[in-house]
Amino acid sequence: METTTIFGVDIHDAVMDLKRAIEDENLIIRSALTLRALEMIRFGPDGRVDPATVGPEVRATARAFIARQGTRGLKS
Repeated sequence: METTTIFGVDIHDAVMDLKRAIEDENLIIRSALTLRALEMIRFGPDGRVDPATVGPEVRATARAFIARQGTRGLKS
């Protein structure tokens, strides 16, 4: 079974925050593999991200993004 959290953040929220940051150009992803993996994410009947479709590239990027957010919070 796939984990449903990343660093204690619900995977749906983590993925949606990641996608929003990319759309808002607050995060630039240069890896075509990661961008394709983001496109492959599917949603379940409840409208939430299906954890089984979140690949390791996206999980790693989400971890880095969450860590960056935490580091920025510590600096302010």
